[in-house]
Amino acid sequence: MSAPREHLGGRRPTADGRGVSWPVTSDLGPRPPRADVLAALLTILAGAAGLGQLLLSWSSTVTGVGLQAAGGGITGWQRYQAARAGGGLSIGDTVTAYSVVGTAMAGAALSLLGLAMLTPIDHRPLGTVALLLSVASLAGSAWWLVRGHHTFNQSVADLFTHAGPGWYLFLAAGPIGVIGSAKALSTG
Repeated sequence: MSAPREHLGGRRPTADGRGVSWPVTSDLGPRPPRADVLAALLTILAGAAGLGQLLLSWSSTVTGVGLQAAGGGITGWQRYQAARAGGGLSIGDTVTAYSVVGTAMAGAALSLLGLAMLTPIDHRPLGTVALLLSVASLAGSAWWLVRGHHTFNQSVADLFTHAGPGWYLFLAAGPIGVIGSAKALSTG
């Protein structure tokens, strides 16, 4: 007759009456992959920020004039068009212009990668791609802070003084994506 479970101190009785510590680690095989909801939500949020910055107002004033903009402000797309409209674009102006569109394209890809993280597959390849896209978005926003404001003859303080939600989404897309992709890489 075997001893009651309480008597064995949480140990499962064996055929010879001795208890075995539960759970037995040799019983644990490789776990099947599962959805990573937190990584998916963070990556989708970063993607939405990357896409939203293109459509939402970056600034409430017209660049170079200081007047209030009609229709709610200058969107990311209008910033891209204004940067591309310059006659003799320098390399810095080209990087400034394409960092806005690049962040939006990375945002679209991050949204799709985030949706894929909701499936029970290995998330490390998805996390690697998401990390590369997020670092590129982060580099684009760092470029705007370091050099891009020269394209529009504004100081960095002016960018924040008249900033709209699109500007903040542009800055937030990269860091949120890095956190989401790091979560996907850590859990696999």
